[in-house]
This record gives sequence, structure tokens and C-alpha cells, in this order.
Amino acid sequence: MKTKTLKKNKVNVVTLGCSKNIVDSEVLMGQLKANNFNVEHESEDDNHNIVIINTCGFVENAKQESIDTILRYVEAKKEGSIEKLYVTGCLSERYKADLEKEIPDVDAYFGTRDLPKILKTLKADYKRN
Repeated sequence: MKTKTLKKNKVNVVTLGCSKNIVDSEVLMGQLKANNFNVEHESEDDNHNIVIINTCGFVENAKQESIDTILRYVEAKKEGSIEKLYVTGCLSERYKADLEKEIPDVDAYFGTRDLPKILKTLKADYKRN
């Protein structure tokens, strides 16, 4: 496994699926930024220590894209390119048990209403405007 220096609390949020997911990702990114995380949306760089994938679980093509994206980042984690991988959104809401069984290298799966749990996992506080 290669080792590289990753910037602490640098998060890449990858959004797949519908416009609701875009809004959910924007809210998540706003909360993380309010907690002094360095957050990028769908960055092509590989200098993040945390990746959060916001998935789609309804449209067949988007479900497959979500699974392919998860698997791509699982490989990045195995290679040491990222430290933590989290999955949220409709796919993990609907198929959490199956995903945990089939893709156990993800650090945690969250549902569509689990923003407080994601923040707690990242040791961040919910910030009110």
C-alpha cells in the first residue's frame, strides 16, 4: 500500500442522481465548511483524505453508476489514496444491508436523513445559520 500525505479534513463530495441529491450535497458541504473542513464537490484531484458519495437508488443507470463509483473509491482506499469512504443517499437508504455485505470496505453507509449522523461520524457539529 502506498503512503502519501493527505490534507487533514479535506473532503470530496461526489453527487450522483437527481437534483434533490445536489441540494442534499450542498447542505452537507455547507455544514462541513462551517466546521472548518476543506470541501470540494466532485473534484478530479486525488488529494482528499475523505470521500462522501451521495448515491441514487431509483433509476437503474444511476444505481449502476453509484455502485461503480463506490467500487472505484474502494480501490482508491485500498491503494492508500484516501483514508475514509462514506456513502449516503437513496441507494444506501434502500439497500444498506446488501451494500454492507457486498462492499464492506466502505467505512459507513448513511440514509437520506442521516446528516446529523454523518456530521457526528466526522466529529463535526450541526451549525445553525
